[in-house]
Amino acid sequence: MADLLVADSLSKVYGEGDTATHALKGVSFTLAEGEFASIIGQSGSGKSTLLNMIGLLDTPTSGQVLFDGENTTSLGRKGRARVRNSGLGFVFQFHYLLPEFSVWENLTMPAQIAGRSVTAEEKTRTLETLELLGLKGLEKKNANQLSGGQKQRVAIGRALMNQPKLILADEPTGNLDTRNTATVYELFRTINAELGTSFLIVTHDRAVAQQTDRILEVSDGELVQDVRNDYAVGR
Repeated sequence: MADLLVADSLSKVYGEGDTATHALKGVSFTLAEGEFASIIGQSGSGKSTLLNMIGLLDTPTSGQVLFDGENTTSLGRKGRARVRNSGLGFVFQFHYLLPEFSVWENLTMPAQIAGRSVTAEEKTRTLETLELLGLKGLEKKNANQLSGGQKQRVAIGRALMNQPKLILADEPTGNLDTRNTATVYELFRTINAELGTSFLIVTHDRAVAQQTDRILEVSDGELVQDVRNDYAVGR
């Protein structure tokens, strides 16, 4: 499989001189197309900083990020936004849905923001996404009428709408109970298998990480472990 993401010697320094904080220290790894991996680390380990670098939400002090063959480090704000919008999807611990809008409206928000009608292709994709996530029949419900698990599934659907090659999930089950955590994980697996979407799940929970095929561990700004998880692969 070809490399989808290349993190090359990523370092991030905040401040200067004796008071400088080295949040990342030369982190390097590659992620292949279709991989299902996790990044684990305790609070303050640097995993959130690393997520911001590979998600093109921030730029490294040194090093570079290549996504789908493009060196994104030299891109300006508009260039990084273009790559994010076309190739990346984000799922966060908090769903950040617009509560006064329906499920359908939350999924098709990009078209509304652009002030245009939803295209036929977007309508089809939205219906397919609702079916995939087990949300069919709920499209007219407002987000504030949904359960916590349903809200997170809508957030996953929103991340899928631009057909990203990579989904970055930041503590995606942190606010969910055990049953809904299992549901979200199985949805990730289904999306990975059926659509070929790559996943990087950022978590502090080793139980979640153990369900992925590869575990990268960050500690004190360094990548201290990168192992294949044979137990998950043979699940």
